[in-house]
Amino acid sequence: MHRSGIRMPTSSLEWAGTRIPRNGRLDGDIAYVKHGVGCAVYLPDGEVDFDFGRRGEINGFDAWRLLRFARERLSTYGFESEDTLDGYFKTAVSEGHLVCPDYTLYYFANLPRQLAIDIDCRLPEDNLPARNLDIVLVLHSHYFYAADLMLENYDNLHRKWEKNNSLSHRKIIDMQLYMSSWLGFLAVTCEGFENLRMHLLLLNSRPADFNKLIPKSDALGKLIKRHRNPLREFRNKTFHLREDPEAIRRFFDPHANRLLWARELHDAFADFFNSYRVKCECHYANNGR
Repeated sequence: MHRSGIRMPTSSLEWAGTRIPRNGRLDGDIAYVKHGVGCAVYLPDGEVDFDFGRRGEINGFDAWRLLRFARERLSTYGFESEDTLDGYFKTAVSEGHLVCPDYTLYYFANLPRQLAIDIDCRLPEDNLPARNLDIVLVLHSHYFYAADLMLENYDNLHRKWEKNNSLSHRKIIDMQLYMSSWLGFLAVTCEGFENLRMHLLLLNSRPADFNKLIPKSDALGKLIKRHRNPLREFRNKTFHLREDPEAIRRFFDPHANRLLWARELHDAFADFFNSYRVKCECHYANNGR
């Protein structure tokens, strides 16, 4: 479905509101019928009818759907009759092997829920991960974006302070918190970037066109090393209970100019992530994703 240009939903409600033709054809000339919070897909081997779960799960089912799927092949699946299948289903529910958290769909109790947005829809030769499974994009959206937001908030208050030559006591505290959070999330971004071994990741685990990002990646690596340890110590003292303020004081040593370095580092990360995301979007478009 995703390869056919149908966006996967994050919830059953989102799917219900998805504006696609009720009847249509998927990639490979596979017919489908959209209904309510689900869809019926007519594969060469038979019909598959499913509903999306409340959070967009795709591995939920019920007895009616199992019967409908297996009706013509009950013996193939080891059932003598529809009543036999229904009996096994009820037993599995009563013994706790199947659970029904949303009052409609059942799931295997000890297996993870499979979300539609996590489905790997790539062709075999496509080595760019799905958007929400791409660890580089995770590093950007969960950590660098937080650093960027904190820096923006800090700069807004700092400009106000420069303009008015004063801030309220509360705003001064806010400005300090924004700065600490910015540097803390920037440190986490650095750590993630290094742990990913970005040079090798771009070289071996991404499409060939992403190799053009390697010079930016290498430059970032060198920039990180200039003050990696003081920034890491600052992060630890920011996000964990601090008994000794010495690490904070060391980071702000006026002779080290680490704030200027942090801004240079932040801008370099912004440039790298922007370039990476552009290449991702181009790749998605060129590969029907």
